Order: sequence, then C-alpha cells, then structure tokens
Amino acid sequence: MSKRSLPYFFLAFLFAILLFILGIRYGQRVELANKTIHYLISIPPTPTLQPTIMPLSFSDYTHSGCSVSFLIPNNLEKTKESSTSAIFIDSKKLLTIALSCEKKPYIMLKTERSVNINKNIRAFETETKDTISYRLFHPATGKVITLTILKQYLPLMQKSISFQ
Repeated sequence: MSKRSLPYFFLAFLFAILLFILGIRYGQRVELANKTIHYLISIPPTPTLQPTIMPLSFSDYTHSGCSVSFLIPNNLEKTKESSTSAIFIDSKKLLTIALSCEKKPYIMLKTERSVNINKNIRAFETETKDTISYRLFHPATGKVITLTILKQYLPLMQKSISFQ
C-alpha cells in the first residue's frame, strides 16, 4: 500500500463507520415506531354508546266537540284544542294533524274526490305534496269534520278513525 492511498482508505473506513451508526439510529427509530404501533393495536376498542330509541306507542284521542276519535302516536304534542278544533305537531314542530268541525253544507268541491276511509266512513279527499285532507260528514251530529294529516300518519288514522 502506498502512502498516497492511505488517506482514501481512512476516509472510506470513516464513511463505513458513519453508515453503520446511521443504520443503527434508523433501526432504533423503526423499532420505536413498531412498538408504538403494536401498543396502539393491542388496546381494545372502547364500546360506543348507542342512543336510546324510545319505543313508539299510541294513545286514543277523542275530540268530544267533533265526536270523533282516532289513534295518535305519543310523540305528537297537542298545541291547540278548542270545542271545534285540535292541532298536533311533531318533535320538529311540523303541523302533523289538524282537526276541525262545523255545521255547514256537505257538498263535494271540484278539487275533491270521493273515497272510502274504512268500511263505514266515506269522505271527500284533497291531496297535496305532504298532506291529505278529508272532509267527513258525521251523521249523528250533522257536522262536517275536516281532518288534515301528514301522509306518514295516514294509515294509522284510516284504520282507527271512528265516530262517537
């Protein structure tokens, strides 16, 4: 070996030592990351709380002034009730059911069609985008009952409506 190549060998040796030290440091970082990941994976997930859903229940609503009764869900709130009307809203403050009655002629209008609500009750029906309105004639009192209801509650009302 010549004296001229000796500094190059020394620099190569130092470079090799530098690479060895850098490799060890990199390995330590990888090992730390692996331990962190292993720890995070080993933690069991905490159970998430599910919201409590209240079961849907119904109650019989009777309006004595109009002499009519039908089932309503218990989540509806009665906001107004008088001797000739009643109004119910839901939790979103949407008008859900509106009931009114008065003595007036029971004549079918051009915008209405005649339908059977259930076996015993015939009515005149008007339909909008979200609601259906019925005009019913109560044979015992002679009053015309107007019932406007959201379409989602319609099957319940049709099955349960009755005159008193």
